[in-house]
Amino acid sequence: MLLRNDLLHYPQPSARTVRVLWIDPGQRHAYVYDVAARSAEVELVQLPALLADLRDGRASVLPADPYLMVVSQEMLPPKYLQLRARAWDIIAPLVAQEPDIYDARQRGQMIARATAEHQVSHPTIYRYLRRYWQRGQTPNALLPDYCNSGGKGKVRQSSEGVKRGRPRKNGADDGPGLNADEDIRRIFRVAIARYAASHDKFSRLGAYQQMLDEFFIERRIDPVSGRVQTAPQRRAAMLPTFGQFNYWLDHDDDRPPEVARRSSGSGSRAGSGIMADAAPALRATALSAPGRPGASYQLDAMRADVQLVSRADREQAIGRPHIYVVQDDYSRLITGVHVGLGPANWPQAMLALANCAADKQRYSQQYGRRIEAGQWPGRHLPDTLFVAAPLAALAGAEWGDGGTLRTNFNLRCVTADHGPGDWQEVLARRFRLLAPEVAHAANGANALVVGAPCRLDGVLDVAQFTRIVIDCILYYNHRQPAPDTAAPATLWDWGVEHRGGALKTYPEHLVRCSLMPVATAMVSCDGIAFANSSYTCARAVQERWYERVRQRGGWQVRVAHDPSNLDTVYLLDAAAPMQFHACHLADATGVRRQLSAAEMAHLPPAAATSAPADAIIRTSATALVSFAG
Repeated sequence: MLLRNDLLHYPQPSARTVRVLWIDPGQRHAYVYDVAARSAEVELVQLPALLADLRDGRASVLPADPYLMVVSQEMLPPKYLQLRARAWDIIAPLVAQEPDIYDARQRGQMIARATAEHQVSHPTIYRYLRRYWQRGQTPNALLPDYCNSGGKGKVRQSSEGVKRGRPRKNGADDGPGLNADEDIRRIFRVAIARYAASHDKFSRLGAYQQMLDEFFIERRIDPVSGRVQTAPQRRAAMLPTFGQFNYWLDHDDDRPPEVARRSSGSGSRAGSGIMADAAPALRATALSAPGRPGASYQLDAMRADVQLVSRADREQAIGRPHIYVVQDDYSRLITGVHVGLGPANWPQAMLALANCAADKQRYSQQYGRRIEAGQWPGRHLPDTLFVAAPLAALAGAEWGDGGTLRTNFNLRCVTADHGPGDWQEVLARRFRLLAPEVAHAANGANALVVGAPCRLDGVLDVAQFTRIVIDCILYYNHRQPAPDTAAPATLWDWGVEHRGGALKTYPEHLVRCSLMPVATAMVSCDGIAFANSSYTCARAVQERWYERVRQRGGWQVRVAHDPSNLDTVYLLDAAAPMQFHACHLADATGVRRQLSAAEMAHLPPAAATSAPADAIIRTSATALVSFAG
C-alpha cells in the first residue's frame, strides 16, 4: 500500500527517486515528483502501475526519508524563521488547492495571481514549490540552505579586481587588500621554508615579517647586467595580511617539519611519516605493483621560473635553475636530484644519477636539513635508465654501449616520453615550472630575462633553493597519494626486503667522479688553473710540479668537476684510471669558497685574482688527499 510522501526508488534504466505527493481517493491515479528535478513539473501516473513496479521489483519504497527537514525550533536563528514564514505565506494558499496545484495550466494561473499579490517573481515561487515537494511537504522544507554556503574545505576562485573574503577590519584607507592566489601562496610556502631553514625556533609572525621584507618590495633585474635593483613598497593594499598568511599555512599539508598547525584537530601532516592506514595500502600496492626496486629509473628535468642570486653578491642574478630528478619506476621514490644553473645539459643530468648512489643523510646535511638515515632510502644504480627525450638528445657520444654508464656500470639508457611526473605537482606548489631550456642562447645574459617577472626573483640563492627542493622531495617520498596507495618510501622499503636481491651498489666517490663533467686545466707556477681559479693537490706538491713549471713550462691535465661547487676538482690519472686526486681551491681570501661555476663567472675582477704562488706551495700536503679506488 502506498502512502502520501512515500519515496519510490527506481534503479533502472537510470537511477531516480520520486515522491508521492497526492493519491486519488478512488485509488485510480497519483501525482509524483522527481526529487532531483530542477523544475516544478509534477507527473500524473496510474496508481496500479506504481503498485506493479513495487510488486515486480522494479521499484522499492525507501525506509527512511533523507530529504525530510526535522529540526529543533529553539535552535533556529530568527532570520531562518523569518525567511521560512515569508515563503510559507506565499505558497500555503497554493498547496492547499489539491489536486489543482498539480495541473500545469491551473498552477500557472495560481502563481500569476500570487506574484501580483506578494510582489515576488515567478522563479521565486517555483523555487519554493520545488523545495516544498522535494523535502516532505512541510513548512520546514522552506528553511534556507545557508549551511551549504561558503564551500567549506574548498578553495574559492578569485576574480580579477574583486577581493575574495570579508572586507578588512581596519577601514577603507588601507584598500581592499590582496587575493591570495596560487602565485601568492607559492610565496607563502617558500617564505615559510626559508624562515624555518634559518631559525632554530619557528615564529609565524617572524616568518610573515621576513616575507614582507624580502618578497613584497619593488624589485627588478637589469636584463643586461643582471643586477638586482630594489625599492621599498609601502602600499598596504598590495600586501597580504597576517591572517591570510596564517590561514594558508594551516591549510597546506606540506609544511616543513619545524612548522606545526595551530590546532591539532585540523588534521595530521601528510608528509611527516607513514599514515595509520598505510599497512593495508602497502599490502594492496605491493602485491599489485610489478617489478622490483632498482630495475629501472626515470630521468627528467624541469626549469624553475625563479631568478637566483649569487652567494658572493646577493645583488647579482645568475639565472634560473634546472632541477634534474631521478625516480624509481617500481616505488615512485625519488632516488636522486641535482640543481644546476645554465642550460640543461647531459653532464649535469648525470650528477643527478650520481646522487642516487650518495649518502642522502650527508647530502641533506650540506644544505642544513637534518634527517635520519631511513628518511631518504636508496643508494643504488638501476639496470635501465629511461631518459626524457630532451635530455637524451644532449647525451652525444655518452649514449649507447660505448658510454660511461654502459662500460662502467652496465647501465642501459633508453629514450622515453613518460610525461610529467607526479613529483612535479609538489615542486609546482613552490615554483612555476617551465620546460627545460636546452638552446645555447639561454646561457649568459639572455637567461636572465626569460620568463615573466616573479616576486620570488632576486631573493634565493642556489643553496637555499636546493634546501627547499630537498624538503619537497622528503614530503613527496613519504606522502600517501591515495588511501589505497602506499607512500613511495614505504613501498621501496618493502620491495628492498622482499624483492631487492638484484640491487646494484657502487662506492659513492667512484660513481660521482666518473660521472662528473671532464674539462682541461693548465698547470702553471701559480697552481692548477681552472675556471679562472687556482687549485693544488697533494700529488702536485709531492712531485714538485710548480718548480718544474718554472723550468720547463706548463702543461695540460684533465680534471673532473661539479659545476655546482668548484671548491674541489679531481685530477684524472691516465696511469691509474681508478684514482681521482682531489685538488682544492687555493683561495687565500675565501671569496671563492663554496661557489658554483655560474657564481664564479659573475665575480668582479678583483675577487677573481688568484692567490700568490708561494701561498700555494706552502699549503699543507697532509690535508690534501686523493680519492683512490
